[in-house]
Amino acid sequence: MIKRSWAKQRQCDETVFLAERLSADTFPAGSVSGRGVSAALLFLAACTALTPLITRKACAQTLISSKPGSATPSAVPATTFNIPAGSLSDALVAFSTQAHAPLTSQAPMLAGRTTGGLHGRFAPSEALARLLNGTGLTYLPDGAHAYKIVPASTAIMLGPVRVAGNMQSRVPATAMIGNLPSALPGGEIARGGQLGMLGNRDVMDTPFNQTSYTEEFIEKRQIRSIRDALKDDPSVRAGFATGSAGVERLQIRGFNIDNVDISYGGLYGMMPFGGITAELAERVEVLRGPAALLNGMSPGGAVGGVVNIVPKRAGDKPLSKIEADYTSNAQFGGHADVGRRFGKEKQLGVRVNGMIRSGPTAIPYNAMKTALVGSGVDLRLHRLRLSTDFGYQYRDIEGVLPFFQLASGIPVPDAARAKRNFNLPGTYLHGEDIFGVFRGEFDLFRNFTAYGSVGVHDYSLKGAYFQQIVVNDLQGDSRGATPVGVGQRARYLTAEVGVRGKVVSGPVTQDLAFSANRLDLDFGRLFGVNTGLPAYNLNIYKGAGTFSSGNQISVPNHVGTTSVSTLSSLAFVDTISALDKRIQVTAGLRVQRVQSANTGSDHVGTKTGVYDRTAVSPSVLAVFKPLKNVSIYGNWIQGLQQGTVVASTYANSGQIFAPYKSTQYEVGVKADLKKFIVTFDVFQISQPSTVTDVNTNTMSVNGRQRNRGLELNIAGEIVHGLRATGGVMLLDPILTHTQGGATDGQRAANASPLNFNMGLDYDLPFVRGLSVTADVMYTHSEYIETGANRRSIPGWVRLDMGARYAMKNPAFKDGKLSFLLNVDNITNERYWNSGGYNYLSLSAPRTVRFAVMADF
Repeated sequence: MIKRSWAKQRQCDETVFLAERLSADTFPAGSVSGRGVSAALLFLAACTALTPLITRKACAQTLISSKPGSATPSAVPATTFNIPAGSLSDALVAFSTQAHAPLTSQAPMLAGRTTGGLHGRFAPSEALARLLNGTGLTYLPDGAHAYKIVPASTAIMLGPVRVAGNMQSRVPATAMIGNLPSALPGGEIARGGQLGMLGNRDVMDTPFNQTSYTEEFIEKRQIRSIRDALKDDPSVRAGFATGSAGVERLQIRGFNIDNVDISYGGLYGMMPFGGITAELAERVEVLRGPAALLNGMSPGGAVGGVVNIVPKRAGDKPLSKIEADYTSNAQFGGHADVGRRFGKEKQLGVRVNGMIRSGPTAIPYNAMKTALVGSGVDLRLHRLRLSTDFGYQYRDIEGVLPFFQLASGIPVPDAARAKRNFNLPGTYLHGEDIFGVFRGEFDLFRNFTAYGSVGVHDYSLKGAYFQQIVVNDLQGDSRGATPVGVGQRARYLTAEVGVRGKVVSGPVTQDLAFSANRLDLDFGRLFGVNTGLPAYNLNIYKGAGTFSSGNQISVPNHVGTTSVSTLSSLAFVDTISALDKRIQVTAGLRVQRVQSANTGSDHVGTKTGVYDRTAVSPSVLAVFKPLKNVSIYGNWIQGLQQGTVVASTYANSGQIFAPYKSTQYEVGVKADLKKFIVTFDVFQISQPSTVTDVNTNTMSVNGRQRNRGLELNIAGEIVHGLRATGGVMLLDPILTHTQGGATDGQRAANASPLNFNMGLDYDLPFVRGLSVTADVMYTHSEYIETGANRRSIPGWVRLDMGARYAMKNPAFKDGKLSFLLNVDNITNERYWNSGGYNYLSLSAPRTVRFAVMADF
């Protein structure tokens, strides 16, 4: 009898809850009208029909108490919460105690789940929604100031829970705007990230090895560039040195990726050309391996992985942050970051972010000035969400660092003695980037969301520099190459539309996604004529040079269009899940079209070297969870690169090769150990290339490089107060098919066979607010060329360390003051980096950064 009465009471409670949702959606708080009275009468009739054995008086009283202005859980005054990250079960006990709010739940439902914790003043309903965010659970009202914890799928049947002041709780899983995955305990790594057209996914439901570094990780280490934000990733290595004429190149799983291949909220071509300032990012997500199905072909055709920058957004808690900083040797700067949300339910968010730094760096004869202005605005309504992002970046390098190139037969110079830069007056590189992205999402109906994005990016670059210094003998005597004067400009215009949806058919769930995207690039580059300038000689160990005519380098003033290209594609993906997502199988197909042409050679824009080809790229992905906290995953996926138009010197001149397909096979396992996640995987990527048959003088796509490897990664809070991120990668990069088989079986150049990285962040228990960091990086020796008598650069180890102290801001009640000190390359190790093309650059010297940051 008691059980039967409880079931009937629950039915009434859930009916009341549904009516509250309908009432809240239909009638704003504080409004009482004839329609409201009519709705009340209709509800009372429904309550009577649905629960005839429950007294009408009880339902009526419940309805009256839920009218606007009455005491509901969301109307309870704000309370100060101090709940640490960790076990969700422990966090809910703390919430119930601090909010004086009874909670009911089933213990098995909470087992193994974690939360990021909560600190600050919130209404109890908002605090509970934050604690449950990303856990797969939600809550229902359970009487006066009481709550019931239920699976999110149960709440969906009743309609989305809407909590005033917490817009994320009303965003469907198919959305991207306002649906940022929560962070792991410790706050440095997110427990999910973007999978291109598939949207955001939890790391345990992701069939790839993926890591998402948060803004907190970047801030603690005072990281200046997106490339440095990945310094604890063993699968990632940097190429050209910062301050050189090269872009800040990355390498993932042994393959290069340039800035044009870094996406911004999933869109390619939007990021600054030369280097990307870290202040731009809310998160930096790394997906290892090719991802043509998920994102389409990138402008540079990167196959090693995808780096995605998540734009900054205003959170529910107001943000006001200013920083003054110093970087050795005499570079000063500042940073300001302000975010607010407006509206009764905080529908409108505005985030404004600015930075400037200027002065000499720790490298001799080198100075940099960098400025950034960024803004993000988002509007989140009941079924519609809009956002726009704008950015402007200025980057100026004075005293451009040259690359080192080795003459034939000359051993690799001694890095301990070589100078990093030389006094070559008049060298500079100026770059300006302006970009903007608009996004929109609309919920067509329950579990189906249509979305669209459009973005534009303009950049201009001018430079005068000596690109490389050729080392001619063992004593370090060298000769400078002809100086370069270059003008370069480009405009990227990109757009994407798509639909993401979920269909539930009994025990089987289908997640469907369709995407169509297009990227247009208008590119121009022109070199000045500098062949008449005198050559210069120097010694890389002594540094004595004879060239002093840097200001005479000719740089073009006007640059027109020299090439155009278009990347367009259509894709469809279907993910079938069963047994509460314990089994997930994804199959998809992308049809990619690549068009390009050179223009302007005859000054009237006639197109030459036209390329127009299409490729079909299928993929299969799978996730299996033998245990709730263990995922076994696998993927077969491809990367795409533009094919070659055979030159006139070959017998098959004019033949156009279809886009090259690089194929990856990967199998891995992930373990969610509550506060941290461990990932282990093995992979193989095969990249095709062209070779020539010398007997027939024909070019064909028969070359191949095969990279096999294994990775072990860890991320999260190992024990209370100790956070770790990093791991190890073993790589076997082999040339399997080469020109005439001459170098078959050789290890590929510019790829280390062993990388180890580990970043640690520890809160010292004996001094409240004091923390220390340590980041160690090891790279094995690697070849810099193929063929006979190969040369290699030695392996190296680098150690970065830091400390920070946080205290209450005496001028503001809820603010804090932070003092941060970080030292890169603390032992001042000198080692060579390889950027490809037989170019070497020296490591950056010991660099000290200090900052004072105020939150208020």
